[in-house]
Amino acid sequence: MYESEKCRIAAGGQCSSTTVTGGRKTSREEKAHFNMRLLLLLPLVAVLVIGSVIRKDMDEVESNRGRQGIIEGDILMTDDQIHAMSAAGKRAKRQITKIWNKWPNAKVYYFFDSAFTSLKRELIRNAMSFISSQTCVTFEESSTAQHRIRFMNDGGCASFIGMNGGEQQLWFGDGCSIFGTAVHEIMHTLGIFHTHSRYDRDDYLLVNLTNVPENMLGNLEKESSKTTYNAVPFEYGSTMQYRYNTWGEGNLLPKQPIFEKTLGLRRVSFYDIVNINSRYSCSCSKNLSCKNGGYTNPANCDECVCPSGYGGILCDGIPTRNTKVTAESYWKGYWVQYGYENDTLTTNYFMSNLIVFAPPDKTIEVQIIELQDFTCAYGCNYNGVEIKVSGDPRITNPVFCCNDDTDVIGRTFQSKLNPLPIVMHQRYGKSKVTIYYRYVDTPLSSNKKITNGYDDYQYYA
Repeated sequence: MYESEKCRIAAGGQCSSTTVTGGRKTSREEKAHFNMRLLLLLPLVAVLVIGSVIRKDMDEVESNRGRQGIIEGDILMTDDQIHAMSAAGKRAKRQITKIWNKWPNAKVYYFFDSAFTSLKRELIRNAMSFISSQTCVTFEESSTAQHRIRFMNDGGCASFIGMNGGEQQLWFGDGCSIFGTAVHEIMHTLGIFHTHSRYDRDDYLLVNLTNVPENMLGNLEKESSKTTYNAVPFEYGSTMQYRYNTWGEGNLLPKQPIFEKTLGLRRVSFYDIVNINSRYSCSCSKNLSCKNGGYTNPANCDECVCPSGYGGILCDGIPTRNTKVTAESYWKGYWVQYGYENDTLTTNYFMSNLIVFAPPDKTIEVQIIELQDFTCAYGCNYNGVEIKVSGDPRITNPVFCCNDDTDVIGRTFQSKLNPLPIVMHQRYGKSKVTIYYRYVDTPLSSNKKITNGYDDYQYYA
């Protein structure tokens, strides 16, 4: 389909020094400049590294295998909480608890056990900074505060729910060293539970108990609305959602199969942060006119919190590390290589964006033609591509990382967004994605507008 890495391609065309695409020439030099523009940014990105060998993808449940007193794979309960659950007749919790205590004034005190490594200290601080930059929750290091978290260096990945009073421990072992897992455990401490145990989960997941050990069955119970509440839509790509194969192959099956590899993603989603802001009633006294589903940032009321793929003070622009292409009424091709200059595995993601523009009210279509140098894994936690086809710009769309996925490669995805963001993430080395794109004359405005059922923002269904 293409011969050179230094050109754009047209569907069915071949590369030479120039490629004619619908009468327009695109040069090798232009494409080379685009790649260089992305790659030159990489040395400027501050990342934490955990070694040069790619390790087996491990989630919170695997890190805690064999530990006693754990429910839902990574949640610890105090005696009082266990008693409260027993009194409620089942595990009294949900996505956001109505029972366990909040941290007073949305301020969390913490300190590190002496054995807690410097790498993980920096990772935890980065996770806290990320949360504080978009919520009213703040963190202060103190080993003498009345109520505090003690970060432990071993014992898998596990946290208590909410503030329990006095000193409570949060275990963060070597298998936890990825940014989204750090945020995941801190969110438990703030009072947020797993997505797959929401009381509406059966509308979105098929829970297969066939291969689940008997002593683990309690981890997959769902709850009622009596003790918890949901503040956001169910999201397959939430950092609070476990993988497709957490307790055995096909244990958690998305009712939309295209999300199979998305379950377990440890990027932190826009709606994950909304959950925290809802839990702690974070807001500003005056709201900005944020666009594309953004909202006024409680941490800085002069700017908006934007969904991925959007940027600017009011979310009406595009994010940094991006390139832009313009669709025509015929298929055009483009490839982009993105990531790091070496294969050292990092604890966080290099994020970049490809934005497809089209005339107003036109519907954009995209095909993924090839995913080169991607690591195929449940959760896509090494690298991945998200085409934002849903009309809700805030929710995580299916994330792809497997070039042999016949349900994805060559499939035409029709977006309800124009412009259309394509969001890419990378933890080591470089990956290359090749797409075809065009617009069709179906007006976006012919679609019905709906809300997500939790707020009044309207988008195309």
